[in-house]
Amino acid sequence: MNFFEFRNIRIAGMATAVPDRHQKMEEYVHLFEDGEVEKFCAATGIYEKYNAYGVGTTTADLCVEAANNLFEKLDVDKGTIDGLIMITQTPDYFVPPTSCVVQYRLGLNNCGLVYDSNIGCTAFPFGLQMACANIMAGCKKILLLVGDSNPNRGETSNKNGLLFGDAGVAIIVEKTEENVPPIRIGIETIGRGYKALITPYGMERHPLSVVALKRGFEFATFYNNATYMSGTDVFTFSIKDAPRTTKAFLSKFAESMDDYDLISIHQANKMIIDNVAKRIKAPKEKVINSIDRFGNTRGASTAVNICDYAEKRNFYSGKKKILTLAFGIGLNVTVASFSLDFSKCLPIIKTNKVFDDEIDSETYFQEG
Repeated sequence: MNFFEFRNIRIAGMATAVPDRHQKMEEYVHLFEDGEVEKFCAATGIYEKYNAYGVGTTTADLCVEAANNLFEKLDVDKGTIDGLIMITQTPDYFVPPTSCVVQYRLGLNNCGLVYDSNIGCTAFPFGLQMACANIMAGCKKILLLVGDSNPNRGETSNKNGLLFGDAGVAIIVEKTEENVPPIRIGIETIGRGYKALITPYGMERHPLSVVALKRGFEFATFYNNATYMSGTDVFTFSIKDAPRTTKAFLSKFAESMDDYDLISIHQANKMIIDNVAKRIKAPKEKVINSIDRFGNTRGASTAVNICDYAEKRNFYSGKKKILTLAFGIGLNVTVASFSLDFSKCLPIIKTNKVFDDEIDSETYFQEG
């Protein structure tokens, strides 16, 4: 496990965008046996979410809208941003990195440090470590973009597919001369558990062409980008390793739950959230949730929680110390603590804007 402490760095802005399609889980009732969706909602805590299917907004579209909202509402000079990190498992293309396209779309002409990561459900706290490390190495202001969106995922009869909502978050992390509390982060990776949560088909290890030859075209098409999850292994990892890592983090920095105002836990499902909160002895009144209305928003979820907390309470002034805990694919656990000025946290916006890249199915690879 690695521990990090970053001084004279702060979060200077946070905004969330979701697709302009609000969906209630009861809309899926016709796809399942009687009572199955009701059981799903009771077990996961998910009753509503925002879905890009039919809207068309990709992760990049959501993150661009969130970032533009920050630039406008907080009067951010784009020329001061010298780093862009985008973390998503649903990029626009195989290549180039989506971050490069987003840099162009946002007009960040002075930003040369630009890269993608697909770290998964720990994206926000892990991305915070990436941003802080780059600032320590010489950058002054990083735009961190985190999110996932599946505009091409239609109706599903797989209950795992019901878990996920779509969202994009933009966070500005900057160097400051002010005396601010340090940003502290703990990261642990348990790579031996990688098969518990994996998208096996579609890349170089198991290309779709080979899968199609062996198991048929329909199988390969259906399972393109499909994620396999061992529910038992993931649940055990979540309620065992996430609390253990959190306790190690608190011990390392000589802190306790009493030192925090808010605790944001990855929105995997209600059962896991409740179990993890209990095991780390997090007071119920400090644990913030958004899963009932946004679903599992994957890597963005711990940040979505924070924006949702501010919006529900109309809390847009004052500072709070926050502990975020995320865990997921890899298998990876990341804990981060920081102080946030809520005057820099914006209301969640809904968008249907879709970028036209002027590419269609007949544009490239033409003969002659």
